[in-house]
Amino acid sequence: MKKLSLLLAIRIKSALNTLRAINFIRILSFIFVISCFLCGSYYIFYRIFSYLSSLEIIGIGLMDRTIEMAFFIFFIMLLFSNIITSFSTFYNNQELNFLFTLPIKPTTIYLSKLFENSIYSSWATLVVILPLIIAYGICSKASVLYYPVSLFSIFIYLVIPASAASIIIFLIIVAFPQLRPRTVILIAFVFITGLTFLYVKVNNPELLKVFETENEQKLLEFAANLTTVGGLYVPSTWLSNILKYFCHFQPDGIFYLVLLFLTSISFVVLAFIVARMFYLNSFIMAGERSVKKERTKSMLSEYQNDKDKAFLKKDLLLFLRNPTQWVQLAIFVILLVIYIFSLRRTPLFFTFPIWRTVVSFANFAYISFILATLSVRFIFPAISLEREGIWVLASAPFSFKRILKIKYLFNLLLGILIMESLILSGNSFIRIERTIYLLLPVIAIFVAASLISINLGMGCIYPQFNEDNPSKIAAGTGGIIAALLSIAYVGVIIIILATPAHNYLSSKHFGQQINSCLIILSLFGFCVINLLAIVLPLRLGLRSLQNRDF
Repeated sequence: MKKLSLLLAIRIKSALNTLRAINFIRILSFIFVISCFLCGSYYIFYRIFSYLSSLEIIGIGLMDRTIEMAFFIFFIMLLFSNIITSFSTFYNNQELNFLFTLPIKPTTIYLSKLFENSIYSSWATLVVILPLIIAYGICSKASVLYYPVSLFSIFIYLVIPASAASIIIFLIIVAFPQLRPRTVILIAFVFITGLTFLYVKVNNPELLKVFETENEQKLLEFAANLTTVGGLYVPSTWLSNILKYFCHFQPDGIFYLVLLFLTSISFVVLAFIVARMFYLNSFIMAGERSVKKERTKSMLSEYQNDKDKAFLKKDLLLFLRNPTQWVQLAIFVILLVIYIFSLRRTPLFFTFPIWRTVVSFANFAYISFILATLSVRFIFPAISLEREGIWVLASAPFSFKRILKIKYLFNLLLGILIMESLILSGNSFIRIERTIYLLLPVIAIFVAASLISINLGMGCIYPQFNEDNPSKIAAGTGGIIAALLSIAYVGVIIIILATPAHNYLSSKHFGQQINSCLIILSLFGFCVINLLAIVLPLRLGLRSLQNRDF
């Protein structure tokens, strides 16, 4: 226990030293940005819960179902996130090679890495959950005891998916020692996906019929009669019951709080037992496998006369050789495909064209937020992943400007491809009018260019060359700032575009006069914001790299 405390203290001290090294202005900027995000999230959740609570008969039931659905989705996302980061944290971390040479038990190392992995995998979910539970408590007029109990419940709730993910990874590696890391993560992902679908299908088959409702009245009846979203045997239901019962301090809340706490302790104990049995041997197996698979010839040799192609090929190889990268990208793609096809299966309750336009804008906003998330996760760490090789690039006849240009153009091509395919297919299913159908793909090009620039530029300003885990890089101070800036940019762009769109639709369907001045002003604002978002981050990032002493 003493050595575990020492490892955790070293990790906390290292994080504090990193904060002390950051400029005071940057710390204030970070606090300001994250405060704005928390306040904005709280406002959105508050408006949603206020509206639901105002509905007669079904309002409270819809609030409870919304909370249950949110926590169930968070649980699955946390499980996926911990699965993806567990392999890097428990096996591919260079610090482990040093820790295993010390007189420390493997289980002590495991517990310290479990704590670290749960923090890095859960911070984004925690940022969203906090304003959600506060808004729910205020709209429900909760007692004072509700807030500390809810916060404590959230933290013990995060332990369960972290422990479960490590158990799954250990068992797969021990059972199939010859599998590559990407195969291990893929097997775990398929296992969790299949198990989740089977559980929901058996426990609550009505949940899967949400896309088959025919009109608004049936949708309300469906929501009112819907049973527990995740079922009685998953921690997300217990957590939602804790919030519901502690709002007015009902005794049933204590039962679910004790149940959640004991389950968290049980998962940690079970994970500890599994780690004591398998962690050291599986770590040795993973090390031996990586030594055996060394290549004798570089795949970059064929591009040695073309520096740009060689650099691009190098980035692709690093991406493919890191399973946590492409597996997480595959998860995003699968979820997006499911989302797009859900648009096709979901009948639009409002056939009036203005409502179709509202849905198309919501779809555009959602896709933009998805690209912002992908950019933070995959583009922000791009410079940091150069690691020790950055000094080679700095001393080579290969300027940083050229490096940023290659990375930017390649990622921009992928970003445009993702956004255009999703927007065109989604709007085809929604069947919006032709003018907006043609305008949104053009707007998407500028949005993609801005989001790529923001995250690549911020990655140059806040690099972490001593870290080899992309998830940890994205979870750092710079990653959080980049994420919040990206979300703020998307929000501002949606507001700017919604103004002329509303004026255009009002004039077309309600006979109101077109406000040409408003449309021109909105177009000017859109151009100015995108120009700043594209040019400014890249310039600041390039200057930051050029001023560094490598």
